[in-house]
Amino acid sequence: MVLNIGLAFILALIISWIYQKTHQGLSYSQSYVFSLVLLCALASVIMMVIGNVLIRAVALLGAFTIIRFRTAVKDTKDITFILFSLIIGMAVGTGCYSIALIGTIMICLIVYFLSKINFGSIHRYDYVLTFSLDKDKTLSDAYESIFRKYLKNYDLLNINTRDEGRVVDLTFNLRILSGIDLNKFIGELSGISGLEKINLTMAKNDIEY
Repeated sequence: MVLNIGLAFILALIISWIYQKTHQGLSYSQSYVFSLVLLCALASVIMMVIGNVLIRAVALLGAFTIIRFRTAVKDTKDITFILFSLIIGMAVGTGCYSIALIGTIMICLIVYFLSKINFGSIHRYDYVLTFSLDKDKTLSDAYESIFRKYLKNYDLLNINTRDEGRVVDLTFNLRILSGIDLNKFIGELSGISGLEKINLTMAKNDIEY
């Protein structure tokens, strides 16, 4: 029992470490990573409790129906890691050590490789730019000449109007030309009359359509 739980714990640490290294975006949760480790260890205990007794399996299934999980998992990748952790714990709990060890190593290598090559991504951008434009003070396309001067490419992500359509809030994905001074880029944008609240942030995730 100690061997099974200990091995499940070690393999779960590897799984959670790979998750941390390959995680992208802003929805990271420490409690989720904590849960991955516990789930793997608990799955091994569950499988040891069930053994080959069908009645125990039915009783545990009935107990699980009482549990209600309130936290919504937003990323499908997070769901696969939950399944990954459970399967490895179940393999350890049933004594399938070679499956657990080889499965953990191979799946972690696959996840790490896919993350490194940015598999499945369509576009890659450098920055996200947001600003507000007052149409009473400037033309709606006054920024485009500056964009052509400093950017390799850009895409409009979001447009929102307020003050009865007088003010427009714009959000862009940007790809900056090499060797460009960002301060000059922002400075020229700031020099446009009616263009305010300029905010440039690093793009942590590719926005895809």
